[in-house]
Amino acid sequence: MPTPTIPIEEMSARYRQLYTPAVADALDDRGLWHQIVDRRIQPLVMGMRVAGPAFTMLGRPERSTDRAIRQGVKAVDAVRPHTVVVMDCCGEEVTGHWGELLTNGTLVRGGTGAVIDGGVRDTAAILALGFPVFCKYRSPADAKGRWNVVDFDCPVTLGGVPVRPGDFIVGDADGVVVVPAALAVEVLLDAEQVVADENEIRGRVRAGESVAGLYMQYKRF
Repeated sequence: MPTPTIPIEEMSARYRQLYTPAVADALDDRGLWHQIVDRRIQPLVMGMRVAGPAFTMLGRPERSTDRAIRQGVKAVDAVRPHTVVVMDCCGEEVTGHWGELLTNGTLVRGGTGAVIDGGVRDTAAILALGFPVFCKYRSPADAKGRWNVVDFDCPVTLGGVPVRPGDFIVGDADGVVVVPAALAVEVLLDAEQVVADENEIRGRVRAGESVAGLYMQYKRF
């Protein structure tokens, strides 16, 4: 049976209804064992969720204060609707790489979240916008003179996991997983089945059935 085509907006909404353990389990079942990003990348507050195709940005440490060479603002101008910004900061851990103005620019262009392999600043302002942001840490340090976006819409690495533009990013209170674009629909359908199975298992456990017996029947717990 051919894989169905699902519009990006619908697919993003359906992924947001799931939880990352179900998506991770679906990836494991396909032999994709290394799609969970560094556990230090967490939501600014519990309850934040992201799901959507990746819009990638790559940055590196550099000392120039020349505003003309800074690519971050140009990258935000190119953000596409329904995407999740994924920022590879190349291991720099001093700067607040993502802030309020980048958030506002992404929000107005239809971006649905950001996952930063680095730092965030302007935290209170971002929280007031209700925009989901995941990061490693918070810092007041400006990027100017410390770090610069050098490319975007390009292959990057997020918390040790390779990400290409369009790969699906799914994040919640348990962390962030990366779903290869070519498998995004199949993994969505598999993860929805995982949730359905777990709902059935939960009901049977509460009814007093053997946990060990259910584990052998469903092969998951």
